[in-house]
Amino acid sequence: MSVDILKISKDAIAASKIYDDVINASIGMFYDEDKSIGGMPIVSKAIRSLPDDKILPYPSVDGGLEFKNNVISWVLGKYEDSIRKQMYINACATPGGSGAIASTLAVYSKPGESIFVSDIRWQYERFADRAKLNIFDHELFNGDSFNIDSFRNKLKELCAIQKRVIIIINDPCHNPTGFTLSEKEFEQIIDIMNDLVNNDLIFLYDLAYLDFSHEADNRKKITYLPKLKNHVMTILSFSGSKTFGAYGLRLGAAIGLSHDQEKVNDFHKKYVNEARGSWSATPTVSIELLNYFSRQENKDEFLKGLNHITTLVQKRSASFIKQAKEIGLKTHPFRSGFYTVVLTPSPETDYLKLAENHIFAVPMTGGIRLALCSLSTKEIDGLPKKIKTILNL
Repeated sequence: MSVDILKISKDAIAASKIYDDVINASIGMFYDEDKSIGGMPIVSKAIRSLPDDKILPYPSVDGGLEFKNNVISWVLGKYEDSIRKQMYINACATPGGSGAIASTLAVYSKPGESIFVSDIRWQYERFADRAKLNIFDHELFNGDSFNIDSFRNKLKELCAIQKRVIIIINDPCHNPTGFTLSEKEFEQIIDIMNDLVNNDLIFLYDLAYLDFSHEADNRKKITYLPKLKNHVMTILSFSGSKTFGAYGLRLGAAIGLSHDQEKVNDFHKKYVNEARGSWSATPTVSIELLNYFSRQENKDEFLKGLNHITTLVQKRSASFIKQAKEIGLKTHPFRSGFYTVVLTPSPETDYLKLAENHIFAVPMTGGIRLALCSLSTKEIDGLPKKIKTILNL
């Protein structure tokens, strides 16, 4: 459902100037308990400490060698050495994770083709529309689990009519449901892609919320990528804007991995060309912010702050889900992340009903998305009951 999330948020902000009971659960930005944005003073301090030569000049279009090495290290974590030994890898800076997604669709598709996504999803159709592409979707859930049969059958159906297919998986902390794939589910997805040897597959792994997952090891699933065969090219979409809570700085990267060096070389060349012909270059300050926090003496302190945020977001989410279950308010399966979806029969109408009662959320197919990351624990207390009462669910 194509809605203007930023417009909903602005409406909520305008309402908050009139009413003192406004709950703005519309936009995926972390707010601390005192409603300060971002949650980490260390990030603001780091931005203000950067000298002019780290802010004002043009950067390299791809971010430069230091940035590329740093962002690859950040995303792959302790598994970097192992994966580098098994696969070729390169990167290109992008304006947020959105830039990586838009670039992938521009580089690896032709107008009129379809991209493969889940039926419950973030607004990938906006990117598809710009690239003149269609949507071909599979069912995301089978009960409380990933619908692997639908994924397999629908992908085979698309692959029978289209040689090259872009497959988008948003994990962990799926936007908008808060679902996270298990290792077994992820391995099954890998196996299905490996079976389609007659196709040219582009696996766009959208990792926007990687650093907010409450998995025991939130990077373990990345170790399955070397199992992919040569007909699959992997693109990791990283959102530094989310990780550092610096949403307006538009920090991101596309990271390409393959067993075929020529494919990775081609990836880098085409992404740099796409960047130069569209946004020109990612803001220098964003690139240097990641470089700053990649230095161990700065990273350790940042990770302490990040742990505070992820723990608090999980606490808020757990509270909402617990309250919802106690009163029979239904949501999609939730494991961790910024969002959850309350299932409603008439999302467009129900969203307006909530807004009339000063609760601002986002309508989408099948329900209303709530950004729990932006709500304090006090605001979440009693919220499921309010929603159930207002919508008569």
